[in-house]
Amino acid sequence: MGLETGVAVAGLLVGIVAAGLAWAPRRQAGREQGIALFVRVRGHLKGHRAELSTACAEAQTAHRADRELVLLTRPGWIPDRPLPLDAVRMTLRESRPEEQLGSRRADLVRYWPQVPGARRAATYSAAIEAYDRPGVWFNGTSYRLLDVTPPPAGLPRDGLDLAFALGRYFDGLDTTEPLAYEEALRHLRGASAPLRGPFRRGLGSPFALHGRAALPGVSTLTIRVENGGSGGSGGTNGAADDGSDGTGGAYFFMHRRDAGKVAVAMDTTHVAPAGEFQPHADVLPVWHSDLDLWHNTMREYAEEFLGAPDATGGGGVTLDYAHDLPYAHFARAVRDGRVRVRFLGLGLDPLSWKPEICLVCVWDAAAFDEIFAGMGEHNEEGVLVVGARAGDGYRGVPFTAGNVLGYAGHASTLPAGRACLTLAWRWRRELGLL
Repeated sequence: MGLETGVAVAGLLVGIVAAGLAWAPRRQAGREQGIALFVRVRGHLKGHRAELSTACAEAQTAHRADRELVLLTRPGWIPDRPLPLDAVRMTLRESRPEEQLGSRRADLVRYWPQVPGARRAATYSAAIEAYDRPGVWFNGTSYRLLDVTPPPAGLPRDGLDLAFALGRYFDGLDTTEPLAYEEALRHLRGASAPLRGPFRRGLGSPFALHGRAALPGVSTLTIRVENGGSGGSGGTNGAADDGSDGTGGAYFFMHRRDAGKVAVAMDTTHVAPAGEFQPHADVLPVWHSDLDLWHNTMREYAEEFLGAPDATGGGGVTLDYAHDLPYAHFARAVRDGRVRVRFLGLGLDPLSWKPEICLVCVWDAAAFDEIFAGMGEHNEEGVLVVGARAGDGYRGVPFTAGNVLGYAGHASTLPAGRACLTLAWRWRRELGLL
């Protein structure tokens, strides 16, 4: 190599190094801007979820078969009265090749910031873990809803058939909850109309469940009943079904979700208990035995009302609901008729299109006070709205029109909670509250 050639090569290398050094601050600035935008959008979603949800519900009236509810529903998804849980027939099957989720995750990469060691976060869950990880964070096995078969026309009490496959919690976080993030991003940037984000438009119908991981939540309204629950404007000996203000002996509980403790639906109010529909252990026998709404609800009661550790894990020791405490107490209360558990309906959250299964548990006060004597106001996801003291426990919020419909009509109450309250008030006579 001649001297001139060597000098030219050296100059080229120096130029390349200089260009790289000059570009590095820009690359770092771009990375920091992406992270800042992600954190800002997450904050916007936490602060404006109620507003975004309301706008989405109003824009999807064509998908609300029951217009009193803000959930998206199809005919037959809401029965004409509360149904026993065995009216919801559930099966577990393998997911099919066309139901895989890789392409959906790829559609969303544009939204996620860079994370250490990678160009961009590959998923929403990876971005949350890097920059907004909540206190409750676990990629547990979950049931993925794939098919809903309503009852034949004219036979609403025949219930529903639901088909599930197994998934993981992050599957839903990565392919369903981004609908809420996308809506928050567009709102933050000044978009005037909801539902027009590219990911949502690519999914098509909200009821096309195969195109994403539609992991249901199970939302349960807890009602504690003294003296049979009779009451109303006529006092304890009489009540009307005309919207009178009160069912004198009935009380209910709500839950304020702490924005720093949960990954979704942050800083909102909801019925309690509520949680993901999941098996408590990732082993084959439990996949099938825990495809059971009452099993799920018992575990949520133990966690949210009694402060027990979240009974959802990766295997090991499995629960015996008939003998392990406190589940045996719950099961005995059902057998003895001291708690009645009813299915209220199924719908989709208007913002995230997450499926929501709505239940109600009506407890005799004596059974409730005995089982939940150690109940606390605080849990790992927020604060319970418990009302006044009742012995060693809590009485709850009076089940009156002002309270029930007040929560049901308030935008900060999650849509599934609003549906539970609306339907329980609609069917308060059938639930034995009048």
